[in-house]
Amino acid sequence: MRGRAAALALLLLASTAGAQEFRPLPLSARPIETFSIGSSATRFGEFEFLGGLVVTARDRDFGGLSGLDFTGDGRLLFVSDLGFWVEARPVRENGRLADLVEGTIAPMLDRTGRPLESKRNADAEGLRIVDGTAYVTFERHHAIAAYSARDPAGSRPRRLGIPKTLGRLKSNSGLESIAAAPADGPLAGALVVIAENSLDADGNHKGAVLSGPRAGAFRVRKTDGYSITDAAYLPNGDLLILERKVPTAISVAMRIRRLPGAIRPGALLDGPVVLEGTMRDEIDNMEGLAVSRMEDGRTRITLVSDDNRSLFQRTLLLEFAWQGAPPLAAPEAGGPPHAPPPRSKPTG
Repeated sequence: MRGRAAALALLLLASTAGAQEFRPLPLSARPIETFSIGSSATRFGEFEFLGGLVVTARDRDFGGLSGLDFTGDGRLLFVSDLGFWVEARPVRENGRLADLVEGTIAPMLDRTGRPLESKRNADAEGLRIVDGTAYVTFERHHAIAAYSARDPAGSRPRRLGIPKTLGRLKSNSGLESIAAAPADGPLAGALVVIAENSLDADGNHKGAVLSGPRAGAFRVRKTDGYSITDAAYLPNGDLLILERKVPTAISVAMRIRRLPGAIRPGALLDGPVVLEGTMRDEIDNMEGLAVSRMEDGRTRITLVSDDNRSLFQRTLLLEFAWQGAPPLAAPEAGGPPHAPPPRSKPTG
């Protein structure tokens, strides 16, 4: 009788595993009116500031947001580096970010349908949504996983292989960035991943195109001590990368570089700095980057910061409108990159 009861309990557990749902996550959002503290400037490098938010929640599972992207209905989906999904709807007034509402949260599941538990397995960093699939990178237990973007809370992941051409990836410095190339471009919609701080023999960031006609490894030139925390494609075919640097224990810096997106195997990519922020600006530990289309046809850039669950850091959501630029020429495979244009300094 005892054995039968145990068997029934196991069957019940198996049947309910994966039956997770989002639960409400009440959010508080305080608007950020200006990007440069004490200045009314709105133009910074290639971008116009569209407002921001300081986001908080009285929920022990909230925080550590490391990647984000937009769902098909315009909501924001985030991943946290402790293995949670967060979803919310941005509110804009006159095109500027004003609030974040209808928040929900749920644990990410493993392949058995159970919540990710250890930090090693739950360290989700990058997120990109493509045709109803949410692709997530993990950087301690190095992995790339595909979830249903229509039901992320109940979705079990499908693992994608990590190219052997990337070689060894450092713990906590692995594949933090994931981007989806344009379907009508030379990469034919392939996923592109870049390591935060796993470097090749020459000290450059490792990257890979995962499939398609130009599948293979490439490199991104590391400069000025910055690490790469996310990447996304622009409508003109260029690749934006978000970078972060921690100069001291009490300061942080961020920047965005624009790289040629028509990547060839073996290429070394470089490009201009098109936005920078320091402690004189409204930034924190910026880790997530998403590109979307505005109602007026312009390109919107949305950034999120990882507060590391620290009382001294903040969860920030920042939005900018990209002003546009001609695409950069791609370097030849295995050769030096074409000389990038001069760096575009913030004008705010």
